[in-house]
Amino acid sequence: MKRARLGIVAGALVVLLATAGCSLTGGKWVARVNGQAISQSDFDQRVAASEALYKTQGMDFTSAQGKQAEAQLKNNILQRMVEGDVISQEVRKLGLSTNDSQVKQQEAGLKQNFGTEAKFQDALKQQGMTEQELLDFLALYQKVSTGVKVSASDVQNYFNAHKSQYGHPEEVEARHILVKTKAEAEQIIAELNKGANFAQLAKEKSTDPGSKDKGGELGFFTQNQMDPAFAKAAFSQKVGTWSQTPVKSSYGYHIILVEAHKPAVTPDFNAVKAQVEQDALTSAKDAKFQSYMDALMKKATIKYAHGFEPTAAPSAPTPAPAQ
Repeated sequence: MKRARLGIVAGALVVLLATAGCSLTGGKWVARVNGQAISQSDFDQRVAASEALYKTQGMDFTSAQGKQAEAQLKNNILQRMVEGDVISQEVRKLGLSTNDSQVKQQEAGLKQNFGTEAKFQDALKQQGMTEQELLDFLALYQKVSTGVKVSASDVQNYFNAHKSQYGHPEEVEARHILVKTKAEAEQIIAELNKGANFAQLAKEKSTDPGSKDKGGELGFFTQNQMDPAFAKAAFSQKVGTWSQTPVKSSYGYHIILVEAHKPAVTPDFNAVKAQVEQDALTSAKDAKFQSYMDALMKKATIKYAHGFEPTAAPSAPTPAPAQ
């Protein structure tokens, strides 16, 4: 089975909001990379643009959790800017061109993966990254990873280590009605046995806000995605039937209607070999680039303004061109 993947770049365009804290107060520059200053005004603008996008997604930076997330967001953006300067300096040193046709092709592939130019630009802003920094990265990545190859044994070993990515586990598609008491659940089961419509009862009586308005629809799920008691009942139930006794979970009492059941699919190496070869090659390129960046970051002279010191050591970006 071919797995959907945007390349590691797509992942690199998502800021992970952790819970570490960071006090950011400083002067006109926030960091210097090999003597080159990162201005506070540029940093502040990037933070503001990123926060604005997160707010449209419901992030409240005034809450206790939001303040922690904001601190880590600022830390992450500053580290991305530092890494961006290290990369851009190396690009200039090596005389690489960001107008190279392969670089532009990789950028076009990323834009296509995001769907629209606007979504692509928003992803960059949310990360605190500029398009030029992305182009610099792509140019350096191409230079460093050119010539990387994988052997037949490398491909087989990659498959063995990542088998789960090429098949899929057993899945069930179901609807449910969640209520607070066993008596309520038993009453609903009685109504269903008399011919009541499951989806309609879910809309009227379920207390699950995520599925209530959809008639209790949960879609397909694996066993480890659900409460253990719920999963055990759903996966042992026949397709087209609903629970005849209430299913108790940590959320309350459920009545489950199983609509479909997909058996697990064990991946066949020969059937997915082409995709595995591509993924193994990308992984090898990523590893070589990561080693290169680790060395660059280790050599770089990085000075932070007071209050802008990172909460964790700078880490090299790990994106790779989309395949």
